[in-house]
Amino acid sequence: MPLHLVFPGLLWPQKALRDTAFDLELPALGTLLGRGRVNWQPPVSLEAWLCREFGIMAGEPPVAALRLLGEGESAGNDVWLCADFAHLGIDQGRPTLTMLDPDHDTRQKIAASLAPHFQNELGGMAAEFFSGRHHYLRLASLPEMISTPPSAVIGRAVPSAHLKGIDAPSWLRLGNEMQMLLHALPVNREREAQGLPVINTLWFWGAGALPAKAARRYEAACGDHPLLQGLAAWAGIPWQKDLPQNFAQSLAKMMLIDALQAPAQELDAEAWRQAVKKTERDILQPVQALLKSGRIANLRITALGEEACLDLHIKRSDLFKFWRRPVPLHELAKP
Repeated sequence: MPLHLVFPGLLWPQKALRDTAFDLELPALGTLLGRGRVNWQPPVSLEAWLCREFGIMAGEPPVAALRLLGEGESAGNDVWLCADFAHLGIDQGRPTLTMLDPDHDTRQKIAASLAPHFQNELGGMAAEFFSGRHHYLRLASLPEMISTPPSAVIGRAVPSAHLKGIDAPSWLRLGNEMQMLLHALPVNREREAQGLPVINTLWFWGAGALPAKAARRYEAACGDHPLLQGLAAWAGIPWQKDLPQNFAQSLAKMMLIDALQAPAQELDAEAWRQAVKKTERDILQPVQALLKSGRIANLRITALGEEACLDLHIKRSDLFKFWRRPVPLHELAKP
């Protein structure tokens, strides 16, 4: 299997990419783009792409159960739903979403305040509020709805209906009730006094139970992402948080490099440019050298963006096809 590098946030919207990247010197990336075989695909969220890559193909990706597994908890056969703490704000007249990660005491206070409401108000959707590193609802049954992952919303206008399907109106109504309860909590007044963003909403998404295991597609996974950690645990393969020092020892691995995602979501051009240059120097140039020397036989690169997903495959022999000119990142265009 090839070494597989995954870069969420590498592809900016086409109209902005040329102006943002036109003067970046990226010889390794340009050579790989020019001499590899590029396959363009429709845009997809990182969470949905990861699940699909591990063989989970149908319906709503069960992110909650998988992420919970990655936190070292037992998901069992239950249905789980992410109930993540977030701040809904207004920026230039449009609603925006910021995901929040408060300290342990704050999480526990909010969980204790909200848990009785879930037990009393959900009726036929009876749920148990579960607090780990993130927050979840354990559901009595799988809701008929499709959710929007936070990664698809951060830095963009929040859609008025980020949940769709038969059960979506009930969950949207419950979300509105949660906003009113959160607004009245003393812990939020404390945060406001400290100049911290208040936790004023729960973001419901990623409902599902752990699926039956598919055929193993990777021998190991690497990357600081709770869903990837959960997928590795589900697939029964080793996982590590930090990138290895020696990429030649990373054969048959998926490596998720997410340094570009946050600046791309926030359209922070300067931070993104610096991250791209660091990625070129620290990752792509060493990997290209290993591929050229034969220490890596095959390389796959996946770049995820708001408008498209790029999948590139390149073999060692492709690097010697000098008639294929390098393709600068700012000239990259979906056909």
